[in-house]
Amino acid sequence: MMSKTFSRRQVLGSGTGLVAAPFVITRPAQAAPAAPGGNFDWMQQKGKQIVVTAPLATYYSILQKMIPDFEKLTGIEVEYQVVPEQQIRQKLPIELNGKSPAIDVFASSMHVEKLLFSAAGWYEPLNKYLENPNLTPPDYNYKDFGPAGTYWGEKKDGTIVSISMGVGLGAYMYRADLYAQKGLKPTTTMDELVAAVKALHNPPTVYGYVGRGLKNANIPVWGCFTIGLGGNYLDDSKTHLLATSPEAVEAARIYADLMRNYGPPGSIGFNWMEGQGAFTQGIIACWPDSIQFAAPFEDPTKSKVKGKVGYAPHPGSSKRMPFGGTAMDAMAINPFGKNKEAAWLFTAWVSSRPVMFRLMTEGVMIGTRTSIYKDPEFVKAHNMPKAWIDAVAEALGNPVPELPEVRDVSQYRDIYGVALANIVAGADARTELEKATREFEPIFQKGLRM
Repeated sequence: MMSKTFSRRQVLGSGTGLVAAPFVITRPAQAAPAAPGGNFDWMQQKGKQIVVTAPLATYYSILQKMIPDFEKLTGIEVEYQVVPEQQIRQKLPIELNGKSPAIDVFASSMHVEKLLFSAAGWYEPLNKYLENPNLTPPDYNYKDFGPAGTYWGEKKDGTIVSISMGVGLGAYMYRADLYAQKGLKPTTTMDELVAAVKALHNPPTVYGYVGRGLKNANIPVWGCFTIGLGGNYLDDSKTHLLATSPEAVEAARIYADLMRNYGPPGSIGFNWMEGQGAFTQGIIACWPDSIQFAAPFEDPTKSKVKGKVGYAPHPGSSKRMPFGGTAMDAMAINPFGKNKEAAWLFTAWVSSRPVMFRLMTEGVMIGTRTSIYKDPEFVKAHNMPKAWIDAVAEALGNPVPELPEVRDVSQYRDIYGVALANIVAGADARTELEKATREFEPIFQKGLRM
């Protein structure tokens, strides 16, 4: 397939804060994980050199410290490049569009780049490596990644283009102590969410709700509300927009009501960082957002709510059981690289169970290897409470993309983000969503033809 050139706007980030975690767990240095693969020949590419590029993130910082373990295991020399997220999103298309072999393995935001990079031929297909027993350890177990881990990394035709790393997971965080005081049961539906917000709203001491009001950042919240009501961004064929469906319109109305009447002052300008800060300070009762942002809640040096927080999958409805809204960061191999087998050995190692275990505990990464969540040692090693671990595992068991699978994700978020901001300000929900759809529809149709 010939490489295509894309505009800067198409390739710049529209991520969900997946790798921008501001909270680092400080823990004693751990021993290097046991070498995965038993008698597998990890030294088969000894003497090769590879370049790995990843953004700044807590778990990638932990991974950087583990590179000597890989080099000792394999004899492969690794140049590990750490690049700020926005810069790496600009750097990768330039390198790949030029068919440069300068990078061997790179971290890819699949919820933003999957369709763009796949159409351009910028991902090395991984099936032949996974299926080769000489290149993949016998205990690797690709199926262990579960539906949340494999969905974003696979194309419709079954081609595997990346291996799951961290998952952004839309879920539900709430003040369990305030719920108990009001006799409220844990929230499982959107109706219960709204009822809890109203029951617990007691400003200025406690605001019932906090959300992302900032345009563009507000899309995952509205999207998860829509999904919770039984709707979705696209139809099953992914060729028709559903942004004006009854569920999408009602979700926008609910979102606007909660933002306007039950959020803290200034929340129309909030992104997830401000929501996280407000919740940590104890002034928020309910926060539906990505559950990886909960780490500061359990830090006694930062939090006023430690031990008081409940965790659950995102609320659903009679049409949709509680779920996890997913976005995925993954490892991919440059198809123009010169050392692909060595690059694959690195990919297999970094996504092996022992390495994932450490990245998920020390690096606060939400990985998708299902067996780890069932491991008692994981619960002991993790700083987050078992309720958080159980909620993550449950949400991962029913994953739904929290962003639309469209080629021009940034423009989708910009256009519909403005519509949502207008709705919060008092505009009619259906009118604004219809206007946004008329604006985005030509862009969407063009993307389908590329």
